[in-house]
This record gives sequence, C-alpha cells and structure tokens, in this order.
Amino acid sequence: MSIKIEQENILAVEGKDERNFFEVMLGFVGIGSVQVIDVGGKDNFKNRLSGLIQSEGALEKIKKMGFVRDAEKLEADSSFQSICGVLKKYDLPCPSEICKPFESDGKRVGIFIMPDNRNCGMLEDLCIESIKDTPFFSCIESFINCCKNQDKDIMPNTAKVTVLAYLSTRDGIPSSLGIAARQNVWDFSKPCFNGIKQFLKDLFV
Repeated sequence: MSIKIEQENILAVEGKDERNFFEVMLGFVGIGSVQVIDVGGKDNFKNRLSGLIQSEGALEKIKKMGFVRDAEKLEADSSFQSICGVLKKYDLPCPSEICKPFESDGKRVGIFIMPDNRNCGMLEDLCIESIKDTPFFSCIESFINCCKNQDKDIMPNTAKVTVLAYLSTRDGIPSSLGIAARQNVWDFSKPCFNGIKQFLKDLFV
C-alpha cells in the first residue's frame, strides 16, 4: 500500500468511517495538522500498517504516530500486542501500556483500542454509549430485540445495526457513522468520549 505522508503527525485507523469520525473529533478538541490515514480495513490492519511504515520517507517525516483499532472479538491486549509487534519489527518506539503514548528518539507513539481499551467491541459501541440517554433509545433496543427474537442469526453485529437504526431517525439520515460525525450527530462532549479525546491530546499536543 503506497501512502503519501503529508504531515509530521499521523493517526492510522481501520477504514473510511473511522477516518471521517476522527477528522471531526480532532477538530472538536482543537488539534490540527494531523493526517488521518485509512489503512483499508480491520482484517488487513497489521499488514497494511507495515506498508504505511515502509512508505517512502515515512520514518524520516513522521514525528507522532497514533493507532486506533477495534478490539471486536479479541481482548484489547491482543489487539494492542499485534500493533506493538509491527512497531518492534521496525525498531520504532513502542508503548508499554494501551492508551499511554511513549516517546523515544524524537518520535511519540500511542495506541488506543476501541471501545475503551479493556472490553471487546468497536467504535460503534462507543457511539452507542453516547446516545443511551436519548428519549427513544429504548425504542431502538426494543426493535433490535424483536428482530433477534424472530431470528437469532439475523444480526451478527448488533452494534452496527443499533447505530444504523439510530441514524435512520436523524435529519438527512446519515448513511454511516463517519458521515454522521461530519453532520454533527455525535455529541463529543459526552463523558464516554473523554478517554479517546484525552488520548489524542496526550499524543498530539
């Protein structure tokens, strides 16, 4: 994968949805000059991360590197160690803990594992936390449960379905989580986003 590095600060994320989401969040917390890079999907995160690091001029230009990926069905530490393995392969600074950036030889590196650096899950789970206090969230839960009762195999990814159900109630009906971020659907002032916002500040400020 060939990527043109345009900034000294980069944030590598799983896909286009995540790129849209984090570009908006970085603006919300007042952090500029960060290139958010879509590495092309969770299944290729490790291999394409290697491709990113090997991109022409990358190691010379990059000063701060952040990596955000989902835990999904893995333990958060397994996802963390997978990224650490790539960093060590190229003799790059490697954090000893999730969510705590580490700096060495003029480079700062940090890793955040969605949704909260502990539990299995994904970015969608974090966004769901931010809407649980909305008046009609119980209606969305009822819809999800009703569908599951009809066919237990109908929703292999409940978090994604829940987010899409919520977005269907918004003006303009955003087509995805990332587009919703660009339309200011997610309230980044909610406490559930504090962890990821602090991570971005610790890494890039």
